[in-house]
Amino acid sequence: MFGGPLSSIALMLKASHRQIMMVGGLIAAASAIASSFAPNIETLIFTYGILVGGSLAVNYFAVNVTLGQYFLKKRALALGIATSGRGFGTFLLNYLSTKVISFYGMRGTFLILGGLFLNLTVYGALCRPLKPVIKQSPNISQNEQTSVNEMAGATNLGFEEEENKETRDEKCDDSNRRISEDIEPLPKVLRVRKSITSERVPSEIYNRKLGESFKLYVPLYAVSVGLSQEKGALIMSIHGIVGIVSVLLVGFMADIMHIPTSHLLMAASLSTSLGSILVPFCESIETLTLCAAINSIGTNFTISLRIVLISAILGRESIATAYGILSTLTGTLYIIYPSINGFVYEATQQFSVVFYFNAAITFLGSVLSCGIIYAQKTGKFVE
Repeated sequence: MFGGPLSSIALMLKASHRQIMMVGGLIAAASAIASSFAPNIETLIFTYGILVGGSLAVNYFAVNVTLGQYFLKKRALALGIATSGRGFGTFLLNYLSTKVISFYGMRGTFLILGGLFLNLTVYGALCRPLKPVIKQSPNISQNEQTSVNEMAGATNLGFEEEENKETRDEKCDDSNRRISEDIEPLPKVLRVRKSITSERVPSEIYNRKLGESFKLYVPLYAVSVGLSQEKGALIMSIHGIVGIVSVLLVGFMADIMHIPTSHLLMAASLSTSLGSILVPFCESIETLTLCAAINSIGTNFTISLRIVLISAILGRESIATAYGILSTLTGTLYIIYPSINGFVYEATQQFSVVFYFNAAITFLGSVLSCGIIYAQKTGKFVE
């Protein structure tokens, strides 16, 4: 999650999102392959923990920002489709990684991971910059319209233009001034609201970290109540399947049913909290699976909504900066929160207290999300 600021620095140095993704994929692949030759755990901490983790982090950030800038209409649905891979990964890798390790060993598994990471480079190569096209006005001649579209093509929108960089004649300035009144103004949603900060999306920070804690502690709790490790893994696989459906559902609800995303965010926070608070009352695989499903809906709703809300509140031009700040805050919790959960369990020796604590923190996120609902109702931002 600390990859957000790293990507922002790379963008400031005139690197494009496409270049960041391709280089990140190459570094991740090379580092995973190097991990297969690691002689000790200290080397793995560097090659896999830092190098692979860091390169995947900048890739993760660049992909999310790219999605937010590629789509103006139906953005929530597009992000839901794109992030559904997260659910597929949770579903498949629980079992696949175990099978691969048992058959190829740890060193062979690192080599296979290196090959998988190379696909990130291929994906980055496909993310070509898009040129916005300005609608033709009947009062503008074809030559003048071409000049305007060339100017629009020069607008970066977060992508570094990589092709046909030519200097333009100063004569275009006079022509552009004459036609400026005939060009339709940008929609209100694209205007940057400088008075509103990224602090208006607080529950994303809580939900993201709480989702990871849930996936860590539910299998342990399942074993503690007499279920097998295989059933604990099955519960988390179902958690992933529900996540696939959730990210698609939130896009449908936001873009097709036109439910305000601020309301969906509060509902997601409450769902995450409910899934955690019910776990201590469950002792069967059926009831724990239900809790996992409720938690997965809330967590994955939040993951899909963060870019949508950042874009709506601050404008598409500010996605990279705002998302970088949000990623930094989330990354900080990734460092702090596992220790807090561990301290809570060691102090009480009860998993139930850990889940109650997680539910309380997530509920706090739903309370803070009231600020987003208020801002939307008072017209501070529109979707």
